[in-house]
Amino acid sequence: MRGADRIGPYRILRLIRRGGQGSVFLGVDERLGRRIVAKIHALPAEPARSRKVLREAQAVAALDSSRVVKMHDVIVGDTHLAMIMEYVPGCDLEELLTERELSLASILIVASDVAAAIAAGRQRGIVHGDIKPGNVLVTAEGRVKLTDFGLAAEQGSVATARGSLSCISPEQLLGKPQDVRSDLFALGCLLYRLVAGRHPFQGRHGLDADALLRGAAPPLPAALPDGASLPSGMAPLVASLLAANPEDRPSNTHAVRRQLQAMAAAQPRQLRSPLRDEAEPYFRQEASDDLPLQIPRSLSRQARSRMPPRPGEWALFGFGRYWRRRHWLTAAATVACALTVALFALWPRDQRLAVPRPLVVLEPAHAALPGSDGVEGLLLTLREQMLAVRPGLLFQGESAPFYPSTLDHTRRPPEETLQISLHCSPALCVLGLERERGGAYRYRQALVPQGSPAHRWQELTGRAVAELFAADP
Repeated sequence: MRGADRIGPYRILRLIRRGGQGSVFLGVDERLGRRIVAKIHALPAEPARSRKVLREAQAVAALDSSRVVKMHDVIVGDTHLAMIMEYVPGCDLEELLTERELSLASILIVASDVAAAIAAGRQRGIVHGDIKPGNVLVTAEGRVKLTDFGLAAEQGSVATARGSLSCISPEQLLGKPQDVRSDLFALGCLLYRLVAGRHPFQGRHGLDADALLRGAAPPLPAALPDGASLPSGMAPLVASLLAANPEDRPSNTHAVRRQLQAMAAAQPRQLRSPLRDEAEPYFRQEASDDLPLQIPRSLSRQARSRMPPRPGEWALFGFGRYWRRRHWLTAAATVACALTVALFALWPRDQRLAVPRPLVVLEPAHAALPGSDGVEGLLLTLREQMLAVRPGLLFQGESAPFYPSTLDHTRRPPEETLQISLHCSPALCVLGLERERGGAYRYRQALVPQGSPAHRWQELTGRAVAELFAADP
């Protein structure tokens, strides 16, 4: 596996899409046997803005709601940041709406789940800012998850160009601060489209900005395309969400969710999710190459036949049931030879590591590293931790403390390369450790907040070293 096919420990399978907000890739976490989505953002050149981006990514990663696509990891490089998110089978709402209209029951499921996702963001002080149908994922269970929180804005921050025209609020259009009411406006646009089949402020040539700023949306139809009547509370709810002045909108999600739940409770009960039944024909087809093998561990590693031996066969603890007795002497001799070869191959030997000069970026230049020896002291600690895990390591490095050992007389070429990187910002130090052998890679990193005591550095770096050498690339 080439290094270009990996982001940290994650193997990348293919590109999903490339857009203004970054490139999105499908990948797999081979440690857990699950697919992931990796979204890559370029980091700003200014250190202050770069730190702000990292804080925003960490804030989104802290969101914990079944209605929000989960972020598993944040991988930071010198110039880019990758957000590792769960993969959601199914389809997005934009794809579904191009194929068919939804029933009232399905519309209420979508609106309720999106409102729950907005509530989860509000609890963390996060504004999504781009709640469009393409960011609403319909799951295989017939529920909805909101994705692409991405580098979402903090409440009260000034809006950027992130918002799409299909869900942009008047305050975003004017460059004013946004809060949860901006996301509720986007929910109103989404509800209007689900009911009426069009954007509330659609003009001849796209968005009618004047109508948007005046809050002049056409009235909702009295019934859906399938003939179902709208609940009496739907039109007033949508009107309140689409108010031009944020002060005239609901101030939080509680009242909105209560109204949606009351409308849903009035619908006939169904055993299956109506949204699932309506969306299932349009779910994306999963490529077999993208699916991790789902063989139970107990079958692949520990299983054996429980059928009784046939006449003339003999088994020991369930093994060898198809062998006759005369086969066992040959097998015993073969096993003895194999054990001899295995013992010779597995006998502890020296392992040589080439260690190029570490990549060190300190912002500020005098970052708070443990001890008084700075970077060199940290590298010495790493060397001791590596030798504690793999006592037979022999280093051939380009800088102290990884200079070649005087005891290594053979000077055989190193079997693998160890690259060490350290990037410290005023808020966080990211230590990266990457082993490469024959084109295969194994990567681990330690995230250490600035100002952490020496014992915390040793704990986090020791854990990263132990995981790095727990298996070979």
